[in-house]
Amino acid sequence: MKQEGIPKAWTAALIAFTIAGGTGALFRWGLLGFPLAGLQPVNIRHAHSHLMYFGWATPALMLLIGTLLARHTGRVGPLFVRFAGIAVAGGLLAYVPFLLFGYSPVRIGNARIPVATIVAALNMLVWYAFILHYLRLTRGISRPLWVRLWDASLVFMVLASLGAWGRALLVAMKVTDPFWENALVHLFLIAFSDGWFVLALLGVLYALLPAEISQTRRAQWATWSVLVGLPLTFLLGVPLELTPPTWRYLAGIAGIMVGLGLLLHLTVLVPQVSPLWRVPLAFLALKAVGEIGVSVPALARWAEANALRIPYLHWLLLGFVTLGLVMAADEVWQLKQRNWLWGWTLSVLAMELSLLPLTGLWPSPWRGMWTMQAAAWGALPVVLVALGHAVHFLWHRPRRSWHLQPLP
Repeated sequence: MKQEGIPKAWTAALIAFTIAGGTGALFRWGLLGFPLAGLQPVNIRHAHSHLMYFGWATPALMLLIGTLLARHTGRVGPLFVRFAGIAVAGGLLAYVPFLLFGYSPVRIGNARIPVATIVAALNMLVWYAFILHYLRLTRGISRPLWVRLWDASLVFMVLASLGAWGRALLVAMKVTDPFWENALVHLFLIAFSDGWFVLALLGVLYALLPAEISQTRRAQWATWSVLVGLPLTFLLGVPLELTPPTWRYLAGIAGIMVGLGLLLHLTVLVPQVSPLWRVPLAFLALKAVGEIGVSVPALARWAEANALRIPYLHWLLLGFVTLGLVMAADEVWQLKQRNWLWGWTLSVLAMELSLLPLTGLWPSPWRGMWTMQAAAWGALPVVLVALGHAVHFLWHRPRRSWHLQPLP
């Protein structure tokens, strides 16, 4: 059965990406002296990252999982589309207070209320509803690798939310222990990005491939290596001087397991995918190697001294997650928009390359103000491509509304 177009929520998520990407570009231009109309750079950065997490990648994955479940099991879950739409709206709603106030409380009457934190917490209720709907639809079905990856990704989504609730609890209890403050922040960030995003997208990719690919021993071992190591890797983000040595040692072992597991997944996936798919998988390889590197304390110090954190995050979140989502959507909804995929790929590569001169890997004689200017200009192409893609979907939308339906 041919799908009638794509969900409106996918176009809405692309618009959210455009706004988030534009906000990230504004942050870079602000560092060059571009007027920010009174906005604080740190708040701009928070608004950028939260909208990317809540309004782009999360609803996009909800839509892809719901569509592929219908395709493989025949169990139609139209609520997936609604949850995705609500997630986009919630991400946009949280974007405004993050942009204006960041995490700072806002005086309303005689009270000081952390508006951005409260709205972000409401987003988590949508995640929980999505998980309950997923559990209902998958109850009693066989659980091939791609379903088990989705199961695990949702466990890490819950774990990430517990990190966020725990951080809020520390604030309410006025606990200022720097280790626990950092640990809970990174529990949210790592469980959400490496757990929810990476595992869910790997599940999407395996669901798009022939079933025998996910049944190989290498794919199974790779998954176990990642799942066993992932719960402790959030400690790798905590400053070395704050982390007890034993915990840091265990986190290092866990990081090596995750990195090796991801590389093993790549040995299974790379030979099976189209050439363009190999670009996001190459960024996943960079992320895996980086994870193995920071698992060693001496290399973690070297990476911090050379300012590699921002490129590392963009390898994962832009290079693998965003490019992977766009390419998966093209396959799932049979769009065959090769020109758009090339636009996404080239613009992402341009942005990733623009970050390298900001790191210690770039020769010092070649540095200067031009490196910040290049980073600012490099952020624009992917925003323009995303905006153009969203407008394309709005312009060419089919007359009939799209519904989740099982494919033969």
